[in-house]
Amino acid sequence: MKNLILLISIASMISSCAVIGNEPFSKGQDSRVGKKAFVLDPTRFGDAGDIIRGNFMVSGDGFTHSTEQENGDIVQHWFLSEVLPSFHRNEWVGKCKIFLVVDPTTNIIKAWGYDKGGNPQSCRYWP
Repeated sequence: MKNLILLISIASMISSCAVIGNEPFSKGQDSRVGKKAFVLDPTRFGDAGDIIRGNFMVSGDGFTHSTEQENGDIVQHWFLSEVLPSFHRNEWVGKCKIFLVVDPTTNIIKAWGYDKGGNPQSCRYWP
């Protein structure tokens, strides 16, 4: 019985770590729509450029700036990470830049998307 419980717990741990790629990242961002934006201060992140994964990925600048749409919505621009060219998959190389459209009165995220100057394939969940 003890071995069965150990086997089940190891299998569930391994299966929970198997999420990888751009599609799970996109679904994760979709799940944030309708929820409150956590960060409203663009100066919160001061550790840009730190290594994230070995020698092929560094962190971006975080929340870089915000703009305002004609209807008054706030657009938060995020530079999350950069996949460096030393990685063997060239289609993933580039900057992960996204934007969040936030209601200015409730701070609820209305929409999100990939920002200009970024590579959507570099926005990924890694194992």
